[in-house]
Amino acid sequence: MKTEDELDAEIAKLFDEGTTTKVEMVNGKPRISDEATLAQMEREEEARRLEEACCLFLTREREFQKIAAHPDVVTNPRINCLWWDRLEAVYVAEKAVQKLFTGPQPTMADNRLYAKFRRLLLEGSKLKANA
Repeated sequence: MKTEDELDAEIAKLFDEGTTTKVEMVNGKPRISDEATLAQMEREEEARRLEEACCLFLTREREFQKIAAHPDVVTNPRINCLWWDRLEAVYVAEKAVQKLFTGPQPTMADNRLYAKFRRLLLEGSKLKANA
């Protein structure tokens, strides 16, 4: 059985050993591991889904505003039903954007940030970092 000093010496030896890592280069860029590649692909896919959801939301919002501006929206039953259908389409599209933006269990801070994002999205502005 080894003494405590011998074990400490072995542990110190393990930490003193230098390790070298060789970085493989592919087309002048470092080769990325599978985990990093998968993480990057997931981020890109998530960004693409959010972009598509935002485009759909803006389209539905414009359609709704166009119908809402019609002078016969209250008196004409056909246009009134169309107004309700467009309102529901806006709700569904916005709910998808909100879910993608805030995640499955949003916090109050997430909801506040989403409200800013939504306002800027509808205005056509850009969200600027304030950190």
